[in-house]
Amino acid sequence: MRGPVTIAVTGPFASGKSTLVRLLGDLPNTETASADETVHHLLKNDRRAISRVVERFGEVVKGADGIDRKALGREVFGDAGALRDLEEILHPLVREETDRRIEASEAEIFVAEIPLLFETDRGKDFDYTVAVTVPEERRRTWSGERGFDDAALEAIESRQLTGEEKAGRADLVVQNDGDLDRLREQAEGIGRKVLGERGSHGHLR
Repeated sequence: MRGPVTIAVTGPFASGKSTLVRLLGDLPNTETASADETVHHLLKNDRRAISRVVERFGEVVKGADGIDRKALGREVFGDAGALRDLEEILHPLVREETDRRIEASEAEIFVAEIPLLFETDRGKDFDYTVAVTVPEERRRTWSGERGFDDAALEAIESRQLTGEEKAGRADLVVQNDGDLDRLREQAEGIGRKVLGERGSHGHLR
């Protein structure tokens, strides 16, 4: 039995990736995975992840239940080297867990939200890559609503390709202007496209 059609969703910070993944997850026989949720799971439950993070950042990041994410955030925020070290610990584990879930999935479509999809050279691992684009003014509003000012946004973006670069590398581009119905229509269109092409050549490349 062949596995699911795999779709990776990426885009800049505060572009609506999670919302698109949730809408794709509403499609029949579709399973989803979020890189952020996987990280949350690893920092709470995975002994390898917890021990490596404590080894690198010290006992100060330990919480009652795995890693204290706020304490860890204080250690890495604004420190590019520390953030890079954290990513080097977590990215292989996130990749391993995502691949495990895809292999075990019995869904027709598997959607993974991967913010650093192209930066970590994972695009080739998926049948389709989707980039979410968003008007810059709206994105800054959304990031502000999450408690991130312009300086914090720039710190996050310094490690990422721009939204335009992500869109240029993706198979499909979704425009998110904040209209949920429009975003849902685009999600449904992606579902029709990938299932319609599955019987012929399976993906765009």
